[in-house]
Amino acid sequence: MTEKIPPLPAGKTVVQVFADFLRYLHTHARKFIEETHAIGHMWEKFEGRIDFVLTHPNGWEGGQQGLMREAAIMAGLVPDTKEGRSHLFFVTEGEASLHFCLQCGLAMDSKQVRLNV
Repeated sequence: MTEKIPPLPAGKTVVQVFADFLRYLHTHARKFIEETHAIGHMWEKFEGRIDFVLTHPNGWEGGQQGLMREAAIMAGLVPDTKEGRSHLFFVTEGEASLHFCLQCGLAMDSKQVRLNV
């Protein structure tokens, strides 16, 4: 059975919907940090220096990243300036998975198993 994908909200492009989603995530992440972390009250001091890393499917390249960048700017994550854009980074889902494995030591476990064989 094929599920029907609902249409975009009336009058909104995909980029605008993605911008709304990014704005929602940013707003609620900020609120959570401000309410639960000892340095939450310092958010405004660091806000202009925050780096954002967005992941995307492995096959996506410049065109898709450009649309994601447009949405991030529209959402207010970074300003539409050279400096603002320098705080926005893209990684593929594969790269993100690899970094997670390395950070958690999962890759080292498999390497050690091979060495002990």
